[in-house]
Amino acid sequence: MRNEDDLVRTLRAAAGQARPLDLAGGVARQRRARRTRQRVRVLLAAAAVVAVVGGTAAVLSGEERRAEPAVTVTPSAPVTIESAAELWPRAVVKMPARDSKSRRMYPVIGLGPTEVLLAANSAFERAGRLEVYDSATGRRRVLGEIPSGGKRYYPQLFAANAGYIAWYGETVRDPAGLTDFWIMPRAGGEAERVAEVKADVDAIGLTGDSLVWSLRKGGVHRVPLSGGTPERLAGTDGLHLTSWPWAVARAGDEPGANVTRVVNLETGRSQDVAIPEGASMTQCNAQWCAAIQRGRLVVQRLDGSGRRTLPAMFRPFGARWLLGDRYALFNVYSQERSPISVVYDLATGATAGIHEKPAGARGGFVAMGASSSAPPTTVYWDADQQYSEQCERGACRGVARGGGKEYTVLNLAAITE
Repeated sequence: MRNEDDLVRTLRAAAGQARPLDLAGGVARQRRARRTRQRVRVLLAAAAVVAVVGGTAAVLSGEERRAEPAVTVTPSAPVTIESAAELWPRAVVKMPARDSKSRRMYPVIGLGPTEVLLAANSAFERAGRLEVYDSATGRRRVLGEIPSGGKRYYPQLFAANAGYIAWYGETVRDPAGLTDFWIMPRAGGEAERVAEVKADVDAIGLTGDSLVWSLRKGGVHRVPLSGGTPERLAGTDGLHLTSWPWAVARAGDEPGANVTRVVNLETGRSQDVAIPEGASMTQCNAQWCAAIQRGRLVVQRLDGSGRRTLPAMFRPFGARWLLGDRYALFNVYSQERSPISVVYDLATGATAGIHEKPAGARGGFVAMGASSSAPPTTVYWDADQQYSEQCERGACRGVARGGGKEYTVLNLAAITE
């Protein structure tokens, strides 16, 4: 059994690594250079994991922190878990996992109540075309091709607004360290490169007339969609984009460091986060936060109000949990028949089960869409895939069986109150 310090290091290391893992190839983790790791982000989406029943608990305890003002904490209570299809029937759809040429496709962003942006691979681990799936008609339409950029060039994460789709790309082991930014009309058309910079980018977004991005060391920049000279936005030192116009400050450079402040880049309004005492990996969007405190997940508003501790069986989903403007994705660790993961409504407490575990299986494939600065608005899973362990001479490895033909997709943009 690993001790608590080991588990802290494990999750923090995961926060700095490529979020997806190639589960279909049989769960493998390789140490790679940072840029080599980045290239797989889009290919299997922003976070793909196998949830293992009875696995070691991911327990975290934070660094020493000053005492916070007293906040009323609502203890956890028995949670009713309905399947996502029962709770939000209009938001759950089925779609093919491959295109007409048998190339892998992955959901990226929920563009609206019935439309989901897809990335289709043009080669192994390389997104090469953008499509839109319309759940109202069950049809796909091609938006356009993603320029290849060379053998070792890989598109990274995506963003969208009413007029455009945007993404950035990098070349593995590029000594120049260049990143380029692209846009494509949301209605479809030819991709256009709007800028190339020597920068270590961690997120992008779109305003009405500009493409914006933040750096891993913090700081937000912008360039007009028509092209031009990139500029740094004043007063953004140390800030990281979440969903334009929102950005956050962290307690350190590590991606898993606690979020300490949330800033509106349009108005300049800033609010400090009331971090729970002893919490680690606090993540926040414009209104809500989720963190790990004494080995349990806690959720709250930015000011600490509405704080509640979630059931012990809910565990972190990799290193990134927040979805949309008020949801979070958590894994479920239970010996009983249960979903592999849940989408939790931070505002109402409604809990939707994701991927019911098949009898005898220990897990399966669940992933977030590969959006960039905005918290992902899609979760998808392969309901026909199941995960088990094979053990020989005391060594065990994960084995995935079945699936590969169809995804079930939860599109948060289709949820209406």
